[in-house]
Amino acid sequence: MAVIPELTIRESQAACCGVGGTYGYKAEKHDITMAVGRSLFEFIQEVDGPLAVCDSETCRWHLAVATGVPFVHPIELLAAAYGFPVEGALADVLK
Repeated sequence: MAVIPELTIRESQAACCGVGGTYGYKAEKHDITMAVGRSLFEFIQEVDGPLAVCDSETCRWHLAVATGVPFVHPIELLAAAYGFPVEGALADVLK
C-alpha cells in the first residue's frame, strides 16, 4: 500500500473493532461491542480521512456504521492504483 502514489497511511494500534463476527450483531451484546471498539472508532474519527481501509467485511460494516466513515477493502485500493475501474466510496474519493 505504501507504494501507491498520493496515499496517506495511518495505521491504527487498536486491537479490535468489537464486532466479533455475528456476536456484535446481537442486540444484547451491543454495549459490549461498542465499548471494545471505542478506541478504534475514536482513531478513525480523529484521522478524519475521506475513507478507511479494512480487510474484514464484517468489521468494515461495523466500523462504517459506528464512525460514519466509508470503508473499502485493500484490494480495491490496489485495483485503483493499477487503473482498474472502481465503484462506491473509493470512486467518489478518486473523482
